[in-house]
Amino acid sequence: MRWLVAPVAALALAGCSASLGSAGVLLPDADAVGVKLLRPGVSAQSCRVSIVGIPLDAGDPSLQEATARMLALDAEANALTDADVRWEHVVTGLYNRRCIEVRGNLVRTISSVTIPMVGHGPH
Repeated sequence: MRWLVAPVAALALAGCSASLGSAGVLLPDADAVGVKLLRPGVSAQSCRVSIVGIPLDAGDPSLQEATARMLALDAEANALTDADVRWEHVVTGLYNRRCIEVRGNLVRTISSVTIPMVGHGPH
């Protein structure tokens, strides 16, 4: 029975990855709705690592950091569409890694104007 303990412990410490859901559009300005596609299918991560419980970086991984890394890929970019956010962590006790990954389309918002049609409808 002792021979079973090591493989079970290794599986328990192996880590996991799961989707935190997706969003149709992530925009810094909620009023902007039109977009120009700049780069489809890009991704970025925010990760924190610790070795033997000693963190190599301060703080926690953040969605804001991962999003900022994506936006930095193109000077025109100011939004993401079809975004998918994932949380991943590996915990072994010796080496621990926690990451947030964002995948989506890098876009630039564009202004749009709606002009009502005159002369249509009841008089």
